[in-house]
Amino acid sequence: MSAQETLPWAGRAPVVSAVIPNWKRKDDLVDAIEAIKAQTYPVSEIIVVDNNSSDGTREMIEERFPEVNFIESPHNIVIQALNIGAKTARGDVILHQDNDGVLAPDAVEKLLSVFERDPSIAVVHSKNLYYDSGEVFDPYRWFTPEEHSSDEVFDVPSFHGNGALIRRDVLEETGYIEPEILLYQFERNISAKAIDRGYRIVYYPGATIRHKISPVRNRGWSLYMTMTGGIWFLARFYPVGAALKKSFFYMIFFVLYTLKHRTFKDFYRGLLDTALGLPKVLRGRTVVSPETVRILESKPYETSLIKYGSYDTVKKWLKRA
Repeated sequence: MSAQETLPWAGRAPVVSAVIPNWKRKDDLVDAIEAIKAQTYPVSEIIVVDNNSSDGTREMIEERFPEVNFIESPHNIVIQALNIGAKTARGDVILHQDNDGVLAPDAVEKLLSVFERDPSIAVVHSKNLYYDSGEVFDPYRWFTPEEHSSDEVFDVPSFHGNGALIRRDVLEETGYIEPEILLYQFERNISAKAIDRGYRIVYYPGATIRHKISPVRNRGWSLYMTMTGGIWFLARFYPVGAALKKSFFYMIFFVLYTLKHRTFKDFYRGLLDTALGLPKVLRGRTVVSPETVRILESKPYETSLIKYGSYDTVKKWLKRA
């Protein structure tokens, strides 16, 4: 265990750097940046890592936000953009959010206050709200409405990457995000390594971010990302028995998703690429402790995908009927 007894910035105000991966969401990015600039606790730098957008994002940044550090990738590296931004940042704490997230003005201030409660906290994430309705976004049903409305801090096995403060020293200690992770599961990878070193991952509903929730542009692509990231996560960190059991639940979800959205081509491509990528993942395999597995399993993930995904689908069918 390596969690510190004191915060790295003890005795001074922590420096916050915001990192926003972006791809073709120029107008939403404007709202995201303006909300960061309006924070009651100053964010010292804003880094936008652009995944080769072709919608005029660079020109917009140069015209409206010349102070923003704009890093342009020659191709779409998806969530690996967070690695680049975090390694570039000067801050003690990395504010990570989606390009379609709009922080409440006091969100950063409130999130920072949580770190002062316990120096073993590595990540604290905000309550995500649907941008238009203001309803809580909680697809895994991990918390009750009363808990979402409280001012408590809740331990979680993973975090929501939209509106999260992540300690940079912990990212450095844990080696950032594994290169095979393209998008989904990056929060779980960070969490597994941090928890295994004695850190806590927490949710603080007192801080909020409104999320426009991007429409799924390609459901097959979404399936592919979930399949590769999910299986590789289990293969890298879980004991063999637990990994096989959880993979079985994943496969149920993938089959149901494929039947629902007719994503057969991406299903088979995902199976093939997952298998081809396994040797590389297994070479970097670091099985976490039984206590870490217990914490990671304290709230359901794979089973929630099946249970609540199926429930929401049936509910939509009934509404249409």
